[in-house]
Amino acid sequence: MELISRAMAQQIVDTVKDVCSQNINFIDEKGIIVASTDRDRVGTYHEVGYRVVLEGNTIEVTDDNSFRGTRKGINIPITYNGRIIAVIGISGEVEEVRKYAYLAQKITDILLKERELDALGAQKKNRLNYVIRCLVNREPLADRYLKDTLQENGLTEKSACRVVVVQLNSRYNPNNLFMIQSAITQTFAQMQAGFYRYNYPNEYILIIEENLLEQKKWALRKLSENYRNVLEIGIGNAATVERCAQSFECAKAALRCATEEDNLVCYDNLDYELLLEDTSEEIRSQYRNKVLGTLTDEEKELLQVYFAKEMSLQDTSEALFIHKNSLQYKLNRIAERSGYNPRKFTDAVVLYSALKLLV
Repeated sequence: MELISRAMAQQIVDTVKDVCSQNINFIDEKGIIVASTDRDRVGTYHEVGYRVVLEGNTIEVTDDNSFRGTRKGINIPITYNGRIIAVIGISGEVEEVRKYAYLAQKITDILLKERELDALGAQKKNRLNYVIRCLVNREPLADRYLKDTLQENGLTEKSACRVVVVQLNSRYNPNNLFMIQSAITQTFAQMQAGFYRYNYPNEYILIIEENLLEQKKWALRKLSENYRNVLEIGIGNAATVERCAQSFECAKAALRCATEEDNLVCYDNLDYELLLEDTSEEIRSQYRNKVLGTLTDEEKELLQVYFAKEMSLQDTSEALFIHKNSLQYKLNRIAERSGYNPRKFTDAVVLYSALKLLV
């Protein structure tokens, strides 16, 4: 890894010059000026800078031309992990520029530490992505590698967890992708759940302890409500981390049952839908057309409300703002048109099934 690029070195010297208005050079381990506020000096040799590298000490020069390519000023080493990696030279009266040399040294030190943290963070995230991918796809994974990664995240192979899959709607405007991605990661932060990965282009996979999920599920509900038309959330069944591929598959099954009205679905709450899970689309289409093909959209919507209200005439008529007699007329009309009487239990099951296949 290149510790300090020429662009970063130039940024450092320009920043310090804004403070002290002196010429500043950034010198590499071979004594070559790689960045300078005096662009004509870039690429030239700096004798004192090279001596600082060799001797490991700050050198102050009180007269111009005491050394080849050097003006009076101060030259201070930049160290990283106990090794001198560069030298910063500031021209001017030594007493005047000494404090600026230490400022430049401090700025460089901070930038190096930030870069190191960024590298460590990227390394950790890459490891996390790899482990989650292997777990949910049943790919082989070294035991020690898995245990170390889980331990870093407060988990073990036997931890009781659930897999949560957050999926963006494919119709969502990609120009606003950053906004929704930020909302998702902020939700995970609120849940104190960091064991997740992003699957390009539209999916997040979170593995979270079951107890923590129960405590923080409100955050997922809030996310689902705020972005009802943008995303869907599926929660898998409970499983140990080492068996979370099953929970992942259950979360995907829950996603397939999500709707705009109910876009947060837990596998544990599915029942009738599980019977339909393996039905081919061709069979689904044939069944829908056979049962509902003669009904209007308004009649289908009426049936949706009727079944949601547990087939109660009173509750359905109130929800639809129509008289009970009008509702009975409409239900009789549906029975005539479809051949299935919604007020008869066995026929209602047929209609209910067909409506479920509309999802």
